[in-house]
Amino acid sequence: ACAADSGDRADGGTEAPFALHLSPDGSDDNDGRAPDRPLATLERAHAILEAETPNRDVKILFAPGTYRGLRVDWSHSSPDHRITFRPADPEAGPVTFDGCRGEGDCPGGTWLTLRHARGELSNLTFEHLRFENYQTALSFNGNRMRPDTGYNGGNIVRHCVFLRIGNVFNPEVRHSTAVIRLVNSRENIIEDNHFEDIINVQRGGLIHALYLAHHADRNEVHRNVFINHSGDPVRVRDFSNGNVITENIFIRAGTTAGYSEWYCDQSARDDCTKTTPECPSWNNVFRDNRLGTDFGNNPLPESFFAQGDSTPGCEPPSPDARRLIASGNVSFDPDSSGNP
Repeated sequence: ACAADSGDRADGGTEAPFALHLSPDGSDDNDGRAPDRPLATLERAHAILEAETPNRDVKILFAPGTYRGLRVDWSHSSPDHRITFRPADPEAGPVTFDGCRGEGDCPGGTWLTLRHARGELSNLTFEHLRFENYQTALSFNGNRMRPDTGYNGGNIVRHCVFLRIGNVFNPEVRHSTAVIRLVNSRENIIEDNHFEDIINVQRGGLIHALYLAHHADRNEVHRNVFINHSGDPVRVRDFSNGNVITENIFIRAGTTAGYSEWYCDQSARDDCTKTTPECPSWNNVFRDNRLGTDFGNNPLPESFFAQGDSTPGCEPPSPDARRLIASGNVSFDPDSSGNP
């Protein structure tokens, strides 16, 4: 395995992934190509990939421990290969990314911002990682003005923990809108994650665990747990269609519903920043979810729509399109359910 991680061919003649290793006590003077030569930052890992441009899958492998204050703008990707961020050894102990650099030094920010708007899949995977004390953990940013040619997608987030995201860890930093933000990002999979204490101290309703915005189409959201959220856990915005949200659990999460939809209606507002109309979203699916309570500990409604089905400049994608297809959702009492 060590030889394969160093770039040799794996068994069967298949070229092994290009591997880079990071450690909390690493150094960016290292090359990162082996566990005993780990890097310290994602910025350095990104710079190496930009220079090497490996024509194969990539693994960013983290030694266990706490990484403090890491943030990166990430643009390196390939439509033909996958870049996976994961622990080098999931059994060795947790890999935690803490936005606080030290006691009382919590500037927030976003752990990783993907800037990719080339109209192709970006294929990033994040597995078995823990994020805490950031305003936003992951932001997959396409170009909202170019729906057909400015998207990214094919990203996967699974088996991750997101804790104290927003500005709950430091009310002096600006409020956040998302833990995971998708802007013209499609065909992503977000599954089997745990989101807890997702809170803005001010403007609490503006933060969402998942914010699917501006043509964020055909994403899949399965089997996540949402606990203690000051805003609606799943928010969809502006012609983000065909998303499937199933088998999730919501406890003390949300102000209006487990699933909510909003768009900046130019016919009713003068503060919309998009130059073309924002539109309702269609054919999203919300099924077999377990709905506990909202942030105020009242029964959590299934869905909420801030605006109607039509606004100038917008049309449904087909005559039979529906805003939401919902079934099998069950309300429950978290205090007696035995759920987390």
